Amino acid sequence: MDNSRDIALSAAGARAGKLGLALSGGGFRAALFHIGVLAQLADRDLLRFVAVISTVSGGSIIGAFYYLKVKQLLEGGRSDDLQPTAEGFRQLVVEVEQEFLAAVQHNLRISVFTDRRKNARMLGADQYSSTQRLAELFDEFFFAPIGARGEGMLADLPIAAVQQPVGQGAARNFVVPELILNATAINTGHLFQLTGHHVGEARIDSVFGGVSSMGTLPRLSLRDPQLSARQRVRLERITVGDAVAASCCVPGLFDPFTLSGLYRDDSGQDVVVRLVDGGVFDNQGLVSLFEEQCTHFICSDATDLLMWECNPSARMHNVLVRANEIMMDRIRGEVLDELIKRGADKYAVCTLGHVEGDRVFSDDAARLVKALGSIRTDLDAFSDVEAAALMYYGFRLSGAVLAQPAQAPEDAALEPVAGPVGEAGRAVVPAGESAWSFGAIGGQVADPAQRQSLLRHLEVGSRQFLKVFYLGRALPFAIVIAPLMIPVALFVLLIYLLPPIPTSAWAVLVGIALVGVAFSQNARILELLDQIEAFRRFRVRLAVALRPLGVTVVMGAVAAAACRLYLSVFNRLFLRYGRLEGEQKRGLVRKS
Repeated sequence: MDNSRDIALSAAGARAGKLGLALSGGGFRAALFHIGVLAQLADRDLLRFVAVISTVSGGSIIGAFYYLKVKQLLEGGRSDDLQPTAEGFRQLVVEVEQEFLAAVQHNLRISVFTDRRKNARMLGADQYSSTQRLAELFDEFFFAPIGARGEGMLADLPIAAVQQPVGQGAARNFVVPELILNATAINTGHLFQLTGHHVGEARIDSVFGGVSSMGTLPRLSLRDPQLSARQRVRLERITVGDAVAASCCVPGLFDPFTLSGLYRDDSGQDVVVRLVDGGVFDNQGLVSLFEEQCTHFICSDATDLLMWECNPSARMHNVLVRANEIMMDRIRGEVLDELIKRGADKYAVCTLGHVEGDRVFSDDAARLVKALGSIRTDLDAFSDVEAAALMYYGFRLSGAVLAQPAQAPEDAALEPVAGPVGEAGRAVVPAGESAWSFGAIGGQVADPAQRQSLLRHLEVGSRQFLKVFYLGRALPFAIVIAPLMIPVALFVLLIYLLPPIPTSAWAVLVGIALVGVAFSQNARILELLDQIEAFRRFRVRLAVALRPLGVTVVMGAVAAAACRLYLSVFNRLFLRYGRLEGEQKRGLVRKS
């Protein structure tokens, strides 16, 4: 699909029709890009007219975060008197911009393994997976701090008891949105939806035509009185974090999210539903909007795009990865082709990487766009610079794609009331990038000297591990080398003072070193080896045998200590080197 032209989405038509917002997958990279798009939509007074938010993977994290903010606003659960007006929705995105980054910088990828007891459970054989741990962290770092009503359960998501706006602008209407978190059921290969109203597979036959020969996992209403007690108990236990983790469960990196006790097959046998990343079926999140019969569509697409390769690698692993990219690109094309059928005035697609660079950046455009499109699609910590650059790009790109210029919303005539954020009464925030904290990155983009430093940091962001060592700073290397010099010095001293070490002793020392490496890289090694079914079975049996000896407890404690050390030293250094200058006065404040 060619996104190099303006797509004339009718803003008036979007407000009058049924507007759907799709937030694609792509880890925290996608989530931060989506925040920029949300900011642009807030400036254009479109957010309060969004009827359906369909999310996938990384889009599900920010989608659920933003939705809980909207729920809090519409139900009157805030401590201030913020109203559901255009200015009120813009203020929500201001809060999302600041609070979401604070949660991201906890580094979920490493935090999964910082609890020694949870590590022991994951190493053991009690069916506790890294995906379940990830769901707990989503609830802890992202959703619980919002303080929305309810206990963070999926069944509490629907927005109820909507407050009506008061004062000037009260006549302005808004739409109560619905949130759809999309996963993929590997039982059937179908799209599996988790919402505050139901869980189950989407009814997409009417969208693409034809009837699947595969059996289906029908929708189960969370409040259906005809459900069995077992079904009701299982549904009531699904948290928002569980649903988001299921949508983010990348095959090969995380175990599938498991739901049992909901379905039985024709023979009466319990069906174990296993869910993986929703991007396996539809990484843009558009299919659910089609099913919901939306009339207008805005798609924020931050997925990896298939790029030209002059000399593709012939290595088995690279060929498999490339084949998967080709398949995903084909699926993306089919979904976007379906979107095109709706008419050019019915949709807008903001695609990370597929845009003429000079529409967003004036200098080094191609390199900047390539760097942003290559940033890791991960649940790693993102620095201020990376986050602000992605938000800035999402904001500027969506502004270029949307046909009409941003205007102050009609109810922006509310009399401004001076006061800090959070107090009753707020000044109206003007439209434009200068109104947002991420706008600070625009100065670095415009300054040639600072732009080179920015590019270096963004290009390092494409690396999955040890990023801080590629920033050209001496301190990370000193931190690693200095402690190593102590055992090296002791070793040399022992060799000098003691008689020659026999071969058997060398073997023991090498064995100890290998065990130390295994402990320090425990989580990564297990991720790779668990893809081998024979090893998985062997590991489970070994864990059962060794548990009484406390081996899993010791290994869990070692892994937790190593992860905590990484977070407190190298993760903190990376975030420090990626701080924005003047971030305190611009409001981009982390909660560490």
